[in-house]
Amino acid sequence: MGNKGILNTFIAVLAATLFFYGISTFGALAFSQASTTFFDDQTYVGPYDISNQKEREAAEKLTTGFNELQSAFSVNLAYQDAVVALPEELVRLDAEQTIERAKSGEENPIVAIVSVDGLRTVLRQQFASVEVDEDSLRSIATGIEKELGAGIMPLTVYITDYMEYPEWKEEEIASSSLVVQNPSRSLQQLIRALDGTEMDSFSSFSLLDKMQEEGVRPVADEELTLLASTLYALVLQTNFEVDERSIGNRLSPAVEPGFEAAINQSLGVNFGFTNPNKSAFTLHVTLTGNTIHTSLTGMPLLYEYTPYTTGKETYQPKTVRQFSAFIPAGQVRVEDEGKEGIEVSVSRLIAYGGVELADEWISSDFYAPQPRIELHALEKDHQQDADNPPDGIENPEENGPSSESDQLGGAPDKENDSEPTEEVQYDKGGNIIN
Repeated sequence: MGNKGILNTFIAVLAATLFFYGISTFGALAFSQASTTFFDDQTYVGPYDISNQKEREAAEKLTTGFNELQSAFSVNLAYQDAVVALPEELVRLDAEQTIERAKSGEENPIVAIVSVDGLRTVLRQQFASVEVDEDSLRSIATGIEKELGAGIMPLTVYITDYMEYPEWKEEEIASSSLVVQNPSRSLQQLIRALDGTEMDSFSSFSLLDKMQEEGVRPVADEELTLLASTLYALVLQTNFEVDERSIGNRLSPAVEPGFEAAINQSLGVNFGFTNPNKSAFTLHVTLTGNTIHTSLTGMPLLYEYTPYTTGKETYQPKTVRQFSAFIPAGQVRVEDEGKEGIEVSVSRLIAYGGVELADEWISSDFYAPQPRIELHALEKDHQQDADNPPDGIENPEENGPSSESDQLGGAPDKENDSEPTEEVQYDKGGNIIN
């Protein structure tokens, strides 16, 4: 895509370009010499003020203004998620016809003329998979002319506004699913409330705001995270824009690394996205057994979006040893199994008709390893010291488990002098992990 086919487009409209150039240069001047109309106050053409001017003066002013506007020409044609530039050569701003149609004392549009033949060539080359009949083609050309009437650049024309779809049917454009164990009734209620949500053009969606609007009973953050993660994996398959997304400290086993969207209601951590298209879509959310299913239906997008993960690395947890008088000699109690750390990057391929157009980076997620916590028994001489503390010192057994250094007043056992009582953990950024 991009500039593909520009040469063919230029050849197709070369004759029209030469004609437009001659007209825009000499037409207004020839017309103005024979006219005597005087424009009253508050007479405008697009952004140009032609108040208190005769037709000749107004025509000269518009000719100069149109030439400047043509030199700064910036018009894009948008079809769903695809946007291409409209070649300047396909458009002529006609000062003569603009003056003829202008009404004194009013705001008047610029008269723009679009080459239908040139537009047909552009649409066939840039939107090959889109069927545009002759009626829609002329409707699109008229729509471009109308929107150019304001004389505002840059301009994006959504051609779907001017196309007819007599047999168009809503299609599924993306889907995602995720397993949640024993879903609560509150989660089931929220899923029912979300099902059928309309995503109008340029509208936004916020999970926590939607919960509040629907009056859903409280749902645990863990379940909301699973639901939000399913929605996140869904929108990554479209051109929807992610407005808010975070990750948690620990990744749920049900969520694929790189596709988590964590929710924390007390901290206001939310998930939201926006539909950037001119057409509307419908969000479907259902629960079948223990599986959440999500999908989006609407007018098909032109491009295909395929998210994928790269550079996945794992970090093994370290072991932290703690000593307690409540652990029998020779035994070890595992307080926390710990969890390995994960780092992963997410990217997305954008393709058109099977041809790769772009490979865009989405995010890099890092989960610090969680240490394995072990409780060990105190050695015999340490236990005797703990049972007979000096006067004024509280027996540490009364306060439950503690580290060896606390039990011995900071004096390590000579036999274990080379072994630390507790390892200090650092995450990837150099911060101490509590």
